[in-house]
Amino acid sequence: MVVWSKILPIAALGVGLMFVANAFTRPAAATSTARALTEQINVLGRAGTNIRDFGVGIGGGVAGLMQPLWEVSNLVERFSSLSSGAANVSPVSQELGGYASFPTSPTYTTSSGTDSPSPTSSPTSTISWSSGQTATVPSLSAAAKSFYSKLGVGVS
Repeated sequence: MVVWSKILPIAALGVGLMFVANAFTRPAAATSTARALTEQINVLGRAGTNIRDFGVGIGGGVAGLMQPLWEVSNLVERFSSLSSGAANVSPVSQELGGYASFPTSPTYTTSSGTDSPSPTSSPTSTISWSSGQTATVPSLSAAAKSFYSKLGVGVS
């Protein structure tokens, strides 16, 4: 396999030596070659500038066409929150399984047929988010714990 990192520097050195030899042996030809190369580089530079300007123009045009749609969307979003009974579609609400806020206390159940006058607490799991919030919920299954851990949420 050819190692380009070894061949390219040697080839560049050879081309450079040919230009230097040409400049000493035929100065007029070397001057016209340098002038032609300079002109080609300028042409490529202008082409690049024109392509950039074309892209900026296309992007600005598309953004200008989309501006009315964005404004209508912003207007609808602003006034939709004023209606009563609007659904909570925030990501936090969805991640909490539909809860609008964190549960604040564990769930207790009473067992029937026992002589114990006080309720017994059921097994619970504690969910800890990276924001520092925690929630105590009824004991979670292994699948639920795996789901939360894939989301980056600690469950104990």
